[in-house]
Amino acid sequence: GNFLGDLGAQALAGLKEAPLLNALTLNLRANSVGDSGAQALAGLREAPSLRTLTLDLCDNSVGDSGAQALTALKDAPSLHTLTLHLGGNAVGDSGAQALAA
Repeated sequence: GNFLGDLGAQALAGLKEAPLLNALTLNLRANSVGDSGAQALAGLREAPSLRTLTLDLCDNSVGDSGAQALTALKDAPSLHTLTLHLGGNAVGDSGAQALAA
């Protein structure tokens, strides 16, 4: 990883302001992203034309609160395809249940 961390994830979440962004793949595997970074990335739900989103957050420090925040992506008005990779994180039962709901 590049050790982008939560601050890097927060900066990337600013992509939600791109008016013509319709597909986005972010490979943030092993980049020291934690709950606050995941919470910031959940803000991508506000991207006005984003139809396809793939987030690879494997091998980071995302826990239950980060996973719960990412569930907001499921309700993004323009999003048709969402792929989340969260293996190797600290997501417990409550985070997994929120994602599965």
